[in-house]
This record gives sequence, C-alpha cells and structure tokens, in this order.
Amino acid sequence: MNTLSWILVGILVYTVGAMALDSRGLLPSSFRLSGPILTIHTKRGRAFLEWLASPKRLWRAWGNLGVGVALVIMVGSFFAVLLSAVSTISQPQAAGFVRPQDALVIPGVNQFLPWAAAVDIVVGLLVGLVVHEGGHGLLCRVEDIEIESMGVALLAFVPMGAFVQPDEESQAAADRGGRTRMFAAGVTNNFLVTAVSFALLFALVASLVTVVPGVAIGGTLP
Repeated sequence: MNTLSWILVGILVYTVGAMALDSRGLLPSSFRLSGPILTIHTKRGRAFLEWLASPKRLWRAWGNLGVGVALVIMVGSFFAVLLSAVSTISQPQAAGFVRPQDALVIPGVNQFLPWAAAVDIVVGLLVGLVVHEGGHGLLCRVEDIEIESMGVALLAFVPMGAFVQPDEESQAAADRGGRTRMFAAGVTNNFLVTAVSFALLFALVASLVTVVPGVAIGGTLP
C-alpha cells in the first residue's frame, strides 16, 4: 500500500472509532463530530480578547484599513482568475504535475513535499489559523459583539481549520460597519503576518550576502 492509502485507512478507522464513542456519549460536551471532522469548542480566552480590545479606536482604524485592502484584493483576484482562465483556454499548457495525488498538499503523498516538510506546514497552518480567527474574535469584542465559543477543527488528528462563533443576536444588533470590519479582520491579519515574514526573510538573506574582494572573472580564452 502507498502512503495515500495508509492515510485514507487511518482516517476511516479514526472516523469509525470517533463515531462509536460519540454515539455512546463518551466524548466531552465540547467535542462535536461530523464524519471525520471534529470541532472542539471552548469559551476560554475571551477575557484575554477583552483586554486586548481595549484600544478600540486603534483597532477600528486597523479594521477600516483592512476593509479597503480586502476590497482591492478581492477585485484584483477576480480579474487575475479571469485572465488566467482566458489564458488557459486560449493557450493550454501542460500541467506541472502528472500524478493526481500531486495536487494534494500532503507530505509523503505529493512528490514535491517530503515528510520533512510536514512540521513546517503544520506550524505555518497553526500560525495562520490563530492569527486569522484571533482577528475575528478581537474585532468582535471591539464592536461589542459577544462570542459564543471559539475552537479548532480537526481532520483526524490534523488541524485543518479554526473558528470564532459570534452570538447571533449580538451580531445582528451591531451596525453594518462593525460587522464588515469584523469579517475582514482575519484576512487583514494574515496579510500582515505575510508582510512581516517576508521582511524577516529578506533581512536574513541580506545579512548573509557579503562583498568578496577582488575582481570577478567570467572566463578565460586560450
């Protein structure tokens, strides 16, 4: 059996076992199962968000900036996808991979991602999820929207998503601008983390580049 087959078998065994435990009421009340997807709900962390949201004018300004950035990126992405589709139809090219499993971003299954990349992918995913959903939760408290619960979604034992669940009545009572800033906050935070990461990467690369004394020689003639 190949790696993908073992992964699918493992997910199947996990799903059957988890559903058996759920049917007998053996899972904690904070666990909610939907097939192979397990969501863990918690109310912890709301006090920290309340404290972090205290400079509301600052966060509202950040939210307004995020709404503008999100609109520009949304329109730009639409036209980028549209141009890519037109280019693909008019000038079809061979795909970069020939095996169907190479379309899956799973280390050991995708031939371009070795098992060693699994840790980096999981860490990056966790950072992205925490920053994204933390932005939603933070702007919820800035706009006085109550948070019903927060949590993470797992596929088997692999984190695949996170969520902040606002209180529906509180969200409906907030003004339109507040709701818009809250929804755009996650994407805005992700772009900020991306910019900081690239800045740190370029700073590290620049620090490793040194000037070599002497004259460079491209080649010699007999």
